Amino acid sequence: MRVALILGQNFEEVEAITPIDILRRAQVEVITYGVGGKEITGSHQITVQADRVFMRMDDIHTEEFDALLLPGGPGVNQLVQNQHLLEVIRRFVAASRWVYAVCAAPLLLDRAGVLEGRNFTCYPGTVASITSGKHKNEPVVVDGNIITSQGVGTSLLASLKLVSLWVSDEEARQLAERVVFYGWKD
Repeated sequence: MRVALILGQNFEEVEAITPIDILRRAQVEVITYGVGGKEITGSHQITVQADRVFMRMDDIHTEEFDALLLPGGPGVNQLVQNQHLLEVIRRFVAASRWVYAVCAAPLLLDRAGVLEGRNFTCYPGTVASITSGKHKNEPVVVDGNIITSQGVGTSLLASLKLVSLWVSDEEARQLAERVVFYGWKD
């Protein structure tokens, strides 16, 4: 399993680092892409070094990855203008690859036109900005190959759900136990 994770300026750190950490513990390869450069600063002034740079849609080859991860945060408001990123999202969905979006990032799915007819969740303050799909007030929603989560507080639960879907239920259960997360249910 190999996933690409997008890091834009002002991303929400917990929503990016938690799935990176949990997925890597489950032996999932995570490649991070910094939008516009390798050095990306999150919304709480934590700077990270991305593995690769994302400038154009051809910087991410859909066939190289099984999934695309989109953290939220205030930076999503700039990313919705990035037509290259929106096309990458469309390509992943069209290729039946997994796409995970958390917090405000489901807005990217909406702008890419891939939420139509689908259930999703997002940060409560983002719901009114999304014009397609059907909002569910749940921590994590899986609809086909699109997975969405509400935000920082649901990041660990959502990351374990990714492990459950992409690796195994047993690996997710063991990881939940190892990181002392009592909220996991198979």
